[in-house]
Amino acid sequence: MRIFLAILIIFLIVAIIGIPLIFLIFGIQSTPLVNPGKKLDFDDVARVKQFMKENDPRKLRRGDIKNVTITERDLNLFLDYALAQAPGENDLYVQAELQQDLAKFRFSYSLPENPFGKYLNVSAILFPAADQIKIRQLQIGRLKIPGWLVNPAAKLGHYILKHFDLYRNFAEAYHAIQSIRIFEGSVAIVYQWQPDVIKNLQAQGRDFLLSTDEKERLMAYNNQLAGITQNLNGKHVTLTEIFQPLFRFAEQRTITKGEPEAENRALILTLAAYSVGRNVGKFVSNEKLTATPKFGRVRLGLAGRADLAKHFLVSAAITVSGGTGLANLAGIFKEMDDSRGGSGFSFADLAADRAGVKFAETAIASSNQAKLIQQHMGSSITESDFMPNIENLPEGIQELEFKQTYQDLDSASYRMIEAEIERRINLCRIYSVGK
Repeated sequence: MRIFLAILIIFLIVAIIGIPLIFLIFGIQSTPLVNPGKKLDFDDVARVKQFMKENDPRKLRRGDIKNVTITERDLNLFLDYALAQAPGENDLYVQAELQQDLAKFRFSYSLPENPFGKYLNVSAILFPAADQIKIRQLQIGRLKIPGWLVNPAAKLGHYILKHFDLYRNFAEAYHAIQSIRIFEGSVAIVYQWQPDVIKNLQAQGRDFLLSTDEKERLMAYNNQLAGITQNLNGKHVTLTEIFQPLFRFAEQRTITKGEPEAENRALILTLAAYSVGRNVGKFVSNEKLTATPKFGRVRLGLAGRADLAKHFLVSAAITVSGGTGLANLAGIFKEMDDSRGGSGFSFADLAADRAGVKFAETAIASSNQAKLIQQHMGSSITESDFMPNIENLPEGIQELEFKQTYQDLDSASYRMIEAEIERRINLCRIYSVGK
C-alpha cells in the first residue's frame, strides 16, 4: 500500500511539472497560425448589423423553430466582431474554415516577451455527431491531441460543471439547438426559441458577474440619481448638472469605502443606463422582491444635444465594463447604421463616442487618478472640460457619400478626421488631470 501511494505521489509530481513543461516546449511557436486581418470596414459592419436584425430571436414566439444559415465569410466577420468586444482583442486572432461535415478553427495569441516563443497557436477540428459537437483533433503548437483523448475529458468536465447553475443554464440554451449541419463554406443551425432559458441565463449571469459589493454600489448610485432627477423632473439639463452631484457623492463614498475606481465605474454605468431609459436597479436586484426608486423625467444634453449625451455615456459605460475595443466599435456601428438612412453618419457623434471612451479610461486608470477625477468633476466644471468642440465636424453623411468620400475606416481621409477628433479631445482639461 505504501509503495502504491509513493508511486501515485511521484506520478502526480511528474504530471504537475511535466504537463506545463510539455506545453512550453511544444505549444509555443515563433510564427502565428493566424495572421492579423484588416479592420472591419463599412460593408463588413453593415453586414453584421443586417444579419443581427434579420435573426433577432426576440421577434420569435415561445417554441418557434428558426433556421439560420451562416456563411464562412459571415462567421469570420462575427468572430472578428466578438474579439473587438474583449480587452486585449489585438492580441488574439481567430479564423474559421467550413468543409463538408467539418469545422476547423485556428487561434493565435500573441504572448508577452518570453524566452520560449512569441505565439500560442491552437487549432481544433470539430464535427457534428447526433445532438452534439465533437472534437476530431486538438492541436496546441506542434502537440497533436486526438479526439478519442479530448472528448472523454470534455464529457467529464461537462458532468462536473453541470452541478453549477450558470453552466447548467448554458447547457440548456445549447440544447435548444436541434441540429447543426456543416457544408462546404456554410453552416446551417436549427434551434427552438425558449425565452425562459435566456431569462435564467441573464439572472445567473448577473449573480455570477456582480459581487455583493458591486450590487450595493450600483444600487447606491441608482438611488442617488433618482433623488437628483426627481428634483429636476421635466427639465432639460446639461450632463454637467448631473455629473457634479454624482461625483461629489462618489468622493464621499470613496472616503469611507476606499475604492475610487469601483465608485466611478458604478456611477458611469448607472447614468448610462438612465440615459437610454433603463433602471439599473432592476438589473442588479430582483424586481419582484425589491422596490426600485422612482426617477424623474429629465432630458440630458451635451453640447445642446440629447443624442450626444447618450453617445458619450453609453461609450463610457461600455469601456468601464468591456474595454475600449467594444466602445469604439459600437460608436462606428451606430453611425454606419444611420448612414443607410435616417440621420446619416455623424463625426460629431463619433467625437462624443471617443470622448466617452477617454473619459471612462481616465476615470478608472488608477486609484489616484480616480480620486482626482472625482474632485474635479464634483467642482465647477464646464462641458468643454470633458467634451470636445464639434464645430465643423461632418454630419448627416449618407452611405453613398460616405463611400465616395472616405472609402473605408482605413482610408487617409477618414483617419485625418479621426486624428482631428483625438486632437480636440486631448485639449479637454479633465484628460490632463494628474499628468
